[in-house]
Amino acid sequence: MKTIRLFPTLVMVIGVLFTCGGLVITGAGIVIHGFVGEQLRSQQITTPADASIPNAPVTGIATVLSMAALIQHHAADSSNGLSYAQMGRFAVASGDPSGTNTVDAALKDAMGQPVANQARTTQLTAASLVTSLSLSAMALGASYGAMALGIGFFILGLIITGLGYALRGLITPEVAARFGIQPVSA
Repeated sequence: MKTIRLFPTLVMVIGVLFTCGGLVITGAGIVIHGFVGEQLRSQQITTPADASIPNAPVTGIATVLSMAALIQHHAADSSNGLSYAQMGRFAVASGDPSGTNTVDAALKDAMGQPVANQARTTQLTAASLVTSLSLSAMALGASYGAMALGIGFFILGLIITGLGYALRGLITPEVAARFGIQPVSA
């Protein structure tokens, strides 16, 4: 009989653990969202007029993705659609953004040194910015997911705790008497 009385207590403990876990996960989601949002706000980025969401501060998922897409679009335009890996390290005399990796074919500066391919440098900078913005959008999305999961765990924990209490009422005369039911053990 003692083991039967232990089971509802175990169910309630599991419910309390789920409830506490839900609170912790929700809190972590809120902290992550606040941190990423603050980092974005501190950069004071505003989408330009030609963005899909024009003249808006970049602080949420939609504006972050709009800005990333615009940066990628402009970088592709400046490189004739070539990616960083498809371009050579050095500029060529014709100005072709594909450049060259051969020192002898490279455009030379006044000192006779090969000139860096600026289109490739622009593409690298754009790739870095797009990656950073995309990670910000993913972090914001993950924070929303964590908050939703935490709320779900919290509710599930309350339900499990309530079920444990109800089970206790079915087997414990004192608890059953409070609700006017007949315990199973009586």
